[in-house]
Amino acid sequence: MLKTVVFMLALAVSATLPIASANDVHPNLDANAILTQQRQIRTEVEQRNGRYKDLPAAERESLLREQDKVFTLLRDRAAITDLPESDRIVVFNSLESISAIVNRAPEEKLVCERTRKVGSNRTETVCMTAAERAARRDAASKMADRNAACMRSGDSCVGF
Repeated sequence: MLKTVVFMLALAVSATLPIASANDVHPNLDANAILTQQRQIRTEVEQRNGRYKDLPAAERESLLREQDKVFTLLRDRAAITDLPESDRIVVFNSLESISAIVNRAPEEKLVCERTRKVGSNRTETVCMTAAERAARRDAASKMADRNAACMRSGDSCVGF
């Protein structure tokens, strides 16, 4: 599991680092290494043995679907950095989904997306775990409910 976490962190960092040459490709950015690892996982999942023997059908299908995205995007690539940034994000999110299924930890899945700050045309990559995303969504919902209650009551609601 630690190996997977280290791999995912290195992949996240890869979105911002240029690579000097094809010979200097870090193993965590090496498309062939990623594809080899995913093929090994796929073989075990399809044979339903080892740690994947009790994997529910829905999770198995989801894992295979995410792997298909990775296989398609990394085909004929030497490194992840050869991909456009939007495709790197898709690969990263797919690998995170696979990791969450394999490790049976859906709340730890890191999801990245490109967002624009209000008033700016510049985009930035924002990554959050599923748990962080849910907490942020809940906090926003509570704030909206509080604001609506303040508006109905006519109070100033300073300091809530």
